[in-house]
Amino acid sequence: MGRTLTLAGDVGGTKTYLALFDATDPSYTPLTEARYNSQDFADLGALLTTHLNAHSNQHPARIVLGIPGSVRQLPVKPVNLPWNIDPDALTEALGIEIVLLNDLQATAYGTQALKPEDYVLLNPGPEDPQGNIAVIAAGTGLGEGGLCWNGTGFTAVASEGGHASFAPNSSLETELWSYLNNRFGHVSWERLVSGPGLAHIYDFLKDSDHFKEPEWLKQELAQDDRSDTISKIAMAGRNPLAQAALDLFVRLYGAETGNLALQFMATGGVFVGGGIVPKILPKIKAGPFMEAFLAKGRLQEMLEEIPVKLILYDKAGLLGAAYWGAPLYKNS
Repeated sequence: MGRTLTLAGDVGGTKTYLALFDATDPSYTPLTEARYNSQDFADLGALLTTHLNAHSNQHPARIVLGIPGSVRQLPVKPVNLPWNIDPDALTEALGIEIVLLNDLQATAYGTQALKPEDYVLLNPGPEDPQGNIAVIAAGTGLGEGGLCWNGTGFTAVASEGGHASFAPNSSLETELWSYLNNRFGHVSWERLVSGPGLAHIYDFLKDSDHFKEPEWLKQELAQDDRSDTISKIAMAGRNPLAQAALDLFVRLYGAETGNLALQFMATGGVFVGGGIVPKILPKIKAGPFMEAFLAKGRLQEMLEEIPVKLILYDKAGLLGAAYWGAPLYKNS
């Protein structure tokens, strides 16, 4: 009997991963894999056509994609991408069934296919095998979602919680909220806990005269990706302003992760993913992340019992799309 192939994808505002999986292989080992710069393509159809043409000897039975944004209404308009996506039109054009998942639905399912070496345990806790699981991932944007036990397995719950209103917890954070409110109007958690969010925090600390920006740093930031440069300089201990920005970023990340753990009553654990975590892992593990995670007043004791896992594998969304597309997932 021939293999049933699924083309899985993790579509992001910066990059897109596409990989072909044997839908009957429980190891979720990709047969082929490719990375694309999302912004290089006019639309999703052009990206998929490019990939299918490059692998014309492989014929997937379905294409399952994690997309940043709501997939409930057509056309789908992914966050941080200038695309309009109609899965029915794509199915007709390509002759292959197209299934769209919210990107955090895909990442949530991906947690079920991770290997122990794919994550680091930040906070131990008793395992609740049927407890809700919360998933948060900061990258180009901030994704939030989770998994709920359905009686026989887990079902992912989509969310746009990253766009919920940011709530300050200190005088400094209140200043930060006011600064961003004057700049953007609504201040969401994504304005802070994301790649661009780190740059926003840096700008606040600089423009509010909490720290001075040296000329050499100003020049470096003008040449490359600002957030990535700030992060690297902070991790190397080269500048107090960059370090303070990253420290505040990590604290805010922990605070919102704790919020999500409460909202999902995530006794099954919390997974923290996205492309940022592996780059700043020592900062996440240093303490302020968990301090902010636990700082929930009367609910701190409950949060102390929740396992928190840091995803090191940056293709969890890709695994999740493959997991959903496999017949092994009973509700697909």
